[in-house]
Parts: sequence; C-alpha cells; structure tokens
Amino acid sequence: MKLNLPQEFVIPDYSSRTIGNVPATIAALLGVPFTGLRPLPSPLWQPLGPAKRVVLLIMDAFGWNLFQKEQHNFPSFMHQPHVAGQITSIFPSTTVAALSSLWTGLGPAQHGMVGLNLFMPQYAVTMQTLAFTPSFEKHPDALIKAGLEPEKFLEGPGFAEQLRVSGVPTYAFKGREIVNSALSKMHGRGVAADKGIVTVADMFVQMRLLLESKVGEPLFVSAYWPTIDTLSHVYGWDHPAVAAELWAILAQLQREFFDRLSPAARRETVFLLVADHGQIHTPAAQQVFLEDYPALQQMLFMTPAGEPRTPYLYVKNGRQADVISYIQETLNHAMVALPAQAALSAGLLGPEPHASVTSERVGDVLVTMRSGYVLLLEKQRESAQKMIGRHGGMTAAEMQVPWLGYKLDA
Repeated sequence: MKLNLPQEFVIPDYSSRTIGNVPATIAALLGVPFTGLRPLPSPLWQPLGPAKRVVLLIMDAFGWNLFQKEQHNFPSFMHQPHVAGQITSIFPSTTVAALSSLWTGLGPAQHGMVGLNLFMPQYAVTMQTLAFTPSFEKHPDALIKAGLEPEKFLEGPGFAEQLRVSGVPTYAFKGREIVNSALSKMHGRGVAADKGIVTVADMFVQMRLLLESKVGEPLFVSAYWPTIDTLSHVYGWDHPAVAAELWAILAQLQREFFDRLSPAARRETVFLLVADHGQIHTPAAQQVFLEDYPALQQMLFMTPAGEPRTPYLYVKNGRQADVISYIQETLNHAMVALPAQAALSAGLLGPEPHASVTSERVGDVLVTMRSGYVLLLEKQRESAQKMIGRHGGMTAAEMQVPWLGYKLDA
C-alpha cells in the first residue's frame, strides 16, 4: 500500500539506506553471515573492506543539517573519509527505536521498539522505555519489578549475538550512568563487555587502549555519546553551544584516537561514524495541546502513546475514521493522521515480518507532526518551554544523518 504523505517528509528506505542497514554492512565488512535488513549500497562500504575489526561511533542527534552547517570547522580527519554519504534514520526517528535498530539490524516494526512511550496492556500502563517506568511519573525499572525482562523485550536476535556465533566479540562503550540500564541490557545481548565511561575523552582513550590490547584479533566496537542531543533539546540544533560541543568531541576523537593509534592497531581496522537521528526546532507557537481540542480528546480512550512528534492514538470503538477526519479537517496544518495498520502494511516502520507486539503498540491512528509541531498534554506545558529541539518525526531535519567510513591502515 502506498501512503499519500506530504513532500516535507523523508520516508525511510529499509531496503538499503537507513541506519537499520548498518549492522548488515558491518557484518559484510567482517565477512560474517547476518540475518536482518540488507547492507547499505556497496559504494558506502566496499572500499573499506575486507576488515577484521570495526569501530562504530554513534553520535546522538548529529543530523545532516548540523553536519552541513559545521563541516567547515571540522578537524582534518573529517575531511578525509574513504566513504561518505547521507543515509536516514528509521521511523519513528527516536533514540530508543534507532539504537534498537542499530543493535539488531531490523526496522522498528520488526524488533518491536516503536517509540519512547509504549502502551503495555499486560501491565495496564504506558511505559517510558528509557527507564522502564510508567510515563505518568518516574519510577525507574518499575516494569522490571512487575516482571518485564529487558533481555527479552526486542524480537529477533541481537547483533552482538550474531557476531559472537562467528567468533567476533562485541565491546560496547557508553556513559557509566546508563551502562547497567534496562535499555543497555536490552541492546547488549551477546556483548563481551559493557564499558562505562566518564567523558568523551575517556571513551576515545579507552577505545584506543582496547584496540592496542587486542592487536590482530577480530572484534566489533560500538560507542555511543549523547551530548549533542542533550544540548540540542535545550537550545536547538543550530545553537553555538551545540557547535562547540561537536567541535570538542571531534577534536578529542582526532587527538586521542586517530592520531595516537599505532600502525599495528590500525591494521585491518575500519572506523565508522553515524547518528541515530537529527533534530528540529519545536517553538512554543507550534505546540498543540490535546485539551484544547475536546472533540478529539472525547474520541480517545487514553492519552496518546508514542511521543510528541509521532503520537499513537488509541480510539474508542468504531471512531478511527472519525478521528482521522477530525484531524484532517481541524489540524491538517500541524499533523498527518494515518490508520496505524495501513502505516505498518506500507512498511513505514520496517518491512514484514513484524514483531508480534507491534500492532498493539502503534494504536489505532498513527499521527506524525509537520514542521516543528508537537502534540502535548496540558500538564506538559511548563516543561515543554524548556524543550527547544525534538525528534521522532519524519522531516528531513530529523531523518537525514551523515555516514562516514575510514580504512585506518590506508
């Protein structure tokens, strides 16, 4: 089924050009089998291989817009990639779904992590998936205490599990504060070691020391750093503080990793850089509050799941068409509404077969926001003023990300 979507939206191509295609690309570079989405187009990776070791750096919210704006200020190594291009995030373009695709090589509909806030009918609650807490109030790991097992949350094998079968160990680098989180446990199936780090300089030093300690050994390193995303939420992606943070990260990457790695540690090693998504400005003038539309609110049997840029609506019996018609007539300037099953059938969240839980997690009506609009609840009004940048939607700013690859022994 073909969806009639506005031209401002970037529809992910799961056949070859999303971040969900990155794990298959890494497996191809390493020459090991992989089950999942296909690799990226060959010009984006074949010049780098074959490889024995692959290092992937995921820079949260390093969108193509930020890449283009700041590329004249990049340190020298950023201007000398062996492959480079633009790919897209998955949809919805949110961290929990994107990282899950990078840790499985599947689309969101396939692994089941389809948004930040997911309705969990077996627990009668909407769960915030960063902390496995009810969305209405922070109780970290409350859903784990209720019996939910993070290691079994995603459907399909983990990427590290697949690599391990072929004798390639995986090492994950992330902040110490999240190394033992539910999300980390969810993604880390099959990982040889989770390494908690303190600062970005610490991360690059520890990555270098790992490669030096295992010269000649096959391995995969996945490193994740969140501060561009954090600052972009607070100030907007084009703020000088974001540019300064980007420069600091890349300068440390050159100094502590690229410039100091020994020739022996470089041998048969590939370095890849990608983002999980970009960000878009969401100004106060484009904040839509559900309570201001009581006719719409009355047709819903619960508050929206998903997230402000892509809400999932659960409607009262028989009201799906009414909800979609109301949005088209009243809120078309701000959002697009689709029957959720039609969006799934069209492959918007990934190709079939889908996870068994996906249908119930996207509700009855999938809404995705235009431009910088967000759908919020009245109780979020005050906190929303502090969230300048967001992601989760399908605009170019959120979807388009850079892809860079380096053959370190070249």
